[in-house]
Amino acid sequence: MDHFDFDRYRYFDYKHNIEGYSGQDFDGAPKTWYMLFGVFSVPLFAFLLRKVSKERITLVLKWLCLFLVLWDVSKISWESWWDINTGRGFNAGGILPFDTCSLCTFILPAAMFGKGKIKESALAWVTVVGFIGGFASFVQLNALKWYPVLTFGANYSMLYHYIMVFVSVWIVFSGYLRLRPKHILYAFAVHAACSAVVITLDYVFKWDYMLYRTAGGVPLIGDLHDKLAEKGLGFLTTGVMLLIYFALIALIALAFMLIQRLMLKGRETKPAA
Repeated sequence: MDHFDFDRYRYFDYKHNIEGYSGQDFDGAPKTWYMLFGVFSVPLFAFLLRKVSKERITLVLKWLCLFLVLWDVSKISWESWWDINTGRGFNAGGILPFDTCSLCTFILPAAMFGKGKIKESALAWVTVVGFIGGFASFVQLNALKWYPVLTFGANYSMLYHYIMVFVSVWIVFSGYLRLRPKHILYAFAVHAACSAVVITLDYVFKWDYMLYRTAGGVPLIGDLHDKLAEKGLGFLTTGVMLLIYFALIALIALAFMLIQRLMLKGRETKPAA
């Protein structure tokens, strides 16, 4: 591992201004500690808070809607200021909130302030796909490839994804949404609707949000895209990614249904005092 002097940068420094940093925290202990903290603390906190009333959970989630919007806007504004003022220009292909995890900024408010099937479907997405997007960063916190752990760039990503996973697990443990097989389709319907917009933008502007156009950097799928592209079939990567999303949604939803059944069974059968 290359030596890096962690005293040579400030908290709000821009990734291209941090000389000598080439992902040392991503390859080192900080990534592991973040993953371990998330994996153990999220279920612990969610378990301890599982009996909070539905009204209070709703209040907390509504406040989180505001926080995530402001948190996302602050990060986009901060990094865009650096991009533009260092001559790189606005990074439209990498900074807009169109990745799977970033969609939570839009969908959590729909789950909290929407009505009927829209509300229920959005909440299903937050519970299932929110967990997928957030947990992926527990395992692979890509922000540490460009930012040391004690910087705003890294801390933004760490907190955002931690909140996503916590909200998901809290909903499951508390029974705030009682998951049913139909919620697999509800969550995927929301994801497909968002994907239709993102896929269109990806192909029009040659972006790769949600990995739909080239699956850039994803093991196996990225290699598959390269082979398909050689035959002029690169567009099939989009279909492959949609299938993967659906399979993950079904798998996580079924696992959460089992957890809820085990956790809430005793609560439902316990006689009233």
